Amino acid sequence: MWILIRFGGAKDADLVFVPAGRTLDNQAADTSPEIVHVDTGGGRFDHHHTADTTLSAAELVRRELVPADAVLQRLVDQVTRLDHAEAYPGRQAIFFNINDLIAGYNALYPNRPHHVAQAMLANFDAWYEHETRQLRLERAFARRLEFETRWGLGIAMQSDDGGSSRLAYSHGAVLYAYRDRRGYMGVAAQQRSSVDLEAVYHDLQRVDAEADWYLHPSHRLLLCGTPKAPPEHSSNLSLEELVGLLKVGCPRAHR
Repeated sequence: MWILIRFGGAKDADLVFVPAGRTLDNQAADTSPEIVHVDTGGGRFDHHHTADTTLSAAELVRRELVPADAVLQRLVDQVTRLDHAEAYPGRQAIFFNINDLIAGYNALYPNRPHHVAQAMLANFDAWYEHETRQLRLERAFARRLEFETRWGLGIAMQSDDGGSSRLAYSHGAVLYAYRDRRGYMGVAAQQRSSVDLEAVYHDLQRVDAEADWYLHPSHRLLLCGTPKAPPEHSSNLSLEELVGLLKVGCPRAHR
């Protein structure tokens, strides 16, 4: 329904709910151009006629309406996997997913499917924006800098959105550094690592003295500006200069 509303011109359509497998007024699905049945009644958007695990109602709607949208394809792929109870090979088990959120709404409003649907539309909008950002990060990550630190592999990336710990750590990095479009910068290390960024922090206080660098009490996180805590004074360092402070065997910068 969300795809039809956001991408299919159905913003002003009425939502009507029928028991699973049934149709509106018991009429055959797809006989009226003004009525779209989603995942029920055996129509073109009902995936229950096949055992193909690559299909879901969302996938059938996506293929017909917006087949070239790479972000939507990522989102719908996850929906389809959840719909078929498929595991994610090589990935950590998901502790909460979109189905859990829908189930929570249904528990709160067991007899108000319209309320559940309207509440979920905003969540799918937010999910779409998240996947859009993830795609941008992955493209930026392809241009990453890799370097050696005293603790192991370091990765640095620059993008409009900053960095991605998930991408860096899944690539084997112990720590990563980033710079975003606003000039906000940061260094973060894996929680279970032996990284201690205190010495780097002191170096930054010397070479980038005017900037508002913050060392987290864990000593595994260094920040100079976040959307929720904009700095009064941004860093003057380039990403390459920050990497220079983190590299093994690289002389400390002086100004």
